[in-house]
Amino acid sequence: MGGATQMILAVDIGNTTIQLGVIAGNQIQDRWRLQTNRLKLSDEYAVQIFELFRLNNVVVSGFEAVVVSSVVPSAGREFAAMCRRYLEIEPVVVSPDLDLGIDLRVDQPEEIGADRITTAIAAFSEYGGPLIVVDFGTATTFDAVAEDGAYLGGVIVPGIQISMNALFDQAALLSRVDLSMPPQVIGTTTKSCIQSGFYFGFLCQMEGIIDRIKTELNTEVKVIATGGLSSLIAGSSVKIDVVDPDLMIKGLYTIFRRIQKKNR
Repeated sequence: MGGATQMILAVDIGNTTIQLGVIAGNQIQDRWRLQTNRLKLSDEYAVQIFELFRLNNVVVSGFEAVVVSSVVPSAGREFAAMCRRYLEIEPVVVSPDLDLGIDLRVDQPEEIGADRITTAIAAFSEYGGPLIVVDFGTATTFDAVAEDGAYLGGVIVPGIQISMNALFDQAALLSRVDLSMPPQVIGTTTKSCIQSGFYFGFLCQMEGIIDRIKTELNTEVKVIATGGLSSLIAGSSVKIDVVDPDLMIKGLYTIFRRIQKKNR
């Protein structure tokens, strides 16, 4: 990646992972995932991220801006401090206080997570509305977006990994298993029973909630899935129209372009 190309660093700090994307020429050039650590300091983030840059031949001086979405306040603050000190860039931090070009038609807009706002903006920008965004993260979220792009609210349920950890931590005789699609619903071993329960349980939960949201919206909608396990769970469902693992990075870039345009 040449130094003459202006680049944007998009950062999504979630409860479990940090997703980073380098955007150049309107395209995602590099992407990485790190484990979220609430105790990590700005200097430690610099060491870790600059090593990623070095390994992938990313020229640090080429960055024009950094856009951050964070649902972990301590990590968000430290990452912003890292940007100021080591990249010499004041990051754009997504929040309902910014003019994001989206109408938040909910009772308490200040409570909406930056990640949910960002994916809603990205999905509407990419696919139009009305739509439902299903995000498989630490929590699994379902967000409804109107035909005009307004955010209407949604559903939050415990995420897949949290649910699996809870079972294995509380059930002494059950061994941990990997989440994968079993060949049939009826398991014939304890392992296959657990895999079937988790896989088809999450699949049916997702499809049931989608159906109920569609009924309340009373219109045909597109359904977009994103997040770490979206390909595994949503990829085999007829209820999902598009699986887009890069939705968050696209949303952060869309927000940056809007702010950049306003400031010109």
